[in-house]
Amino acid sequence: MKSSPRTLAGLFALLAACQVEMATAASFCRWVTSAGSMTFRLNAGSVYVPRDAAAGHVIGEFDRSFAVPNAEGQSIHCENDVSSTLTFNAMATAPLFPGDLPPVNGEDVNGKVFMTGIDGIGARIKLEHPFDGMATDAFVPITEPTVPFNALLRTEVPATAPLRIDQLRGKLTLIKTGPIAPGPHTFDKALFGTRFTNLGNGFGFQLSGTVLQAQCGVSSVSANPVSLGDWRTSDFGAVGSTTDAMPFNITLGNCDADPGDINVAWANIRLEPTNGSMPIPGVEGGFTLGAGSGASGVGIQILKADGLTPIALQREVPLAAISPGTTVLDLSARLYQTDPRVDAGTVKGSLNFTVSFH
Repeated sequence: MKSSPRTLAGLFALLAACQVEMATAASFCRWVTSAGSMTFRLNAGSVYVPRDAAAGHVIGEFDRSFAVPNAEGQSIHCENDVSSTLTFNAMATAPLFPGDLPPVNGEDVNGKVFMTGIDGIGARIKLEHPFDGMATDAFVPITEPTVPFNALLRTEVPATAPLRIDQLRGKLTLIKTGPIAPGPHTFDKALFGTRFTNLGNGFGFQLSGTVLQAQCGVSSVSANPVSLGDWRTSDFGAVGSTTDAMPFNITLGNCDADPGDINVAWANIRLEPTNGSMPIPGVEGGFTLGAGSGASGVGIQILKADGLTPIALQREVPLAAISPGTTVLDLSARLYQTDPRVDAGTVKGSLNFTVSFH
């Protein structure tokens, strides 16, 4: 009869040990404040893109860092005693751009660019700690921390030092995905939501901003026609001889450009011979005399402001970064001997010019 109490005491001790072990298990994420969801809102401000930039061009700044608190003042804590794996899912709520884009700064962005609701304007979001796997208490992304993605937390995160989530850190890149209509464009779009183990909905992300296109509105030429001076036939010695370069300029007005010089737009000029003038084969920037000319044996060569560097014809050539207000494109031109014999007479040549902004 005396052995029975000892047996019961041992059984009670075993049950007590099991209860303590179950109470210390902790592998979950939970709301610290009221249960619900939280929203991170990022305002990108006013950013610029050159008007004629190709698809894949960065709008504003590449990988612009951000850190924003949530709008509701809530907080999520995650603990893990490594008895299980915690999961994090960042899921697109806005459509992703369906087309192909070239690499952006060497990075493949296809399938990772959100549509903002404005044609031609997309957004890529990378998340940082605690979703980039860079710290011991961080979720480790299965691929990379570019939304949308999934991540796992396998390491120990004790209840005494839980992983606290109440602000969001990351990097934003706005990307041109196609033609953008004229004028400023303001967007405000919910891009993605999240889920955590045992928690369901976590937080959402909303992006706003205004995109402006860097460009100039009007242009004027300092002299039209440009005077190339009076020269004697004896001033020409052989094919390839040139006269002194005569400067002129094209003034671009009403220029809208990034005042912070973050996304600099360049004015590019394309020159097309017209009115009887044609490109001179083998002479960069050279074109033949056109209608109304009496001279022969010479052509005209268009140069940059230094009077030495030819400007190629029939393709876009960058000349100057545009500035807010007015931008001046400095050029020059000279006569170029094309034949061994030069005959006196009037020299006339014509070019059409088109300015684009890249």
